[in-house]
Parts: sequence; C-alpha cells; structure tokens
Amino acid sequence: MITLDDLKSELERIQDLPKFHKMIEFASLLTEYFEESKRIRPIVVGGLSVEIYTRNDYTTRDIDFVSDGWEEFNKVLTELGFSKVERDWYHLDTEIAIEVPSNFLEGSYDKVIELQLPNGRKLYVIGVEDIIIHRLEALHSTSFPEENEDYEWALRMFLIHKKDNIDMDYLLDKAKETKTDKLLDKIIETSKTYSEEN
Repeated sequence: MITLDDLKSELERIQDLPKFHKMIEFASLLTEYFEESKRIRPIVVGGLSVEIYTRNDYTTRDIDFVSDGWEEFNKVLTELGFSKVERDWYHLDTEIAIEVPSNFLEGSYDKVIELQLPNGRKLYVIGVEDIIIHRLEALHSTSFPEENEDYEWALRMFLIHKKDNIDMDYLLDKAKETKTDKLLDKIIETSKTYSEEN
C-alpha cells in the first residue's frame, strides 16, 4: 500500500518529467493512495480529461478531481508541501496544481473509465460523452460558438472517439437534456464531412 512517505519520494522523482506525464503520474499516485487508505475514488475531470481524450493535443495547467474527502485532500496535499491558493493547491517545485471543485460528478458514474497507465497504476476519468457535453455547455452564452475553442475541443474528442468509444444514445440524450443538441448536431454533421474527406 502506498504511504504518505511514498508520495513524498515519488513527487521528487517525477519533478523533471514533462508536464503532462508529471500530472498523470501524480494523479495516479493520489488515486492509489486515496482509494487504498481512505476508500475515496477521485475522478479526473476538466482540462486533464480533455488532454487525455485528445491524446495530449490539449494542454492544461492543473489536475481537477471530483471526489469525496476534500478535507483529506487538504491534509495530504499540505503534508506534501502544496500551498493553498484560492481554490487550488499548488506545489512550487513540481509546478503541479490540483483542484477538487466538487464531490459530485456532473455526468454518469457508469461512463467513468478506468484508465490503466504504463506505471501499473490507474486513473478514473469522466466519460468522453460527459466531457464533450461539458465543453458544449460552456458555449451557452457565446455568440459564435463554432469559433470558440471549447467547440473545437468537443469536435476533436468526438472525431477521435466516435467509432469506438462513444455511446451515441447517451450523448444525444444528454445533449437534449442540457440544451446543447443543436451544437452536437453541428459536430455530427462536421464529422461526416471529415469522414468523407479521409
């Protein structure tokens, strides 16, 4: 079982890794620690999930988890030398930032994937359908949504995963429920054009 001391030494070990690998490694370490010692299952959401689903095309600066046990995160991250800055914990030496914006997943727990990593550890990641919907929801108040980067990333995730990983019935239902169905229709139409061209 991974201990707090293990986390400290691993944090030093990963310090010089590229940003994405460093965040993935540390997120998997925290996942193992919290799952084994606290029976808490953190789920990666937000920008890091987009980065995972776009195969590192998107870049983010922090790790967002949806998780119970906010106070446990606070205690452990403080022990590891993280400083609390507004809503984030920040580690100066590794430049890792972590936020736990909620203990409630806005999406389906059934769609959460368990991602096995080369380091032998795992991450739980919000379903691709739900992160596509989240990106489209961010466009509700935008005048030209197709020109917004959130639309672009929703489109990219759809194109990458549409053949194998997307539950279209679920995605269409969530789009109707969140009133993003017109935007999703545009993405589906655009994806047909991409398919014809390739």
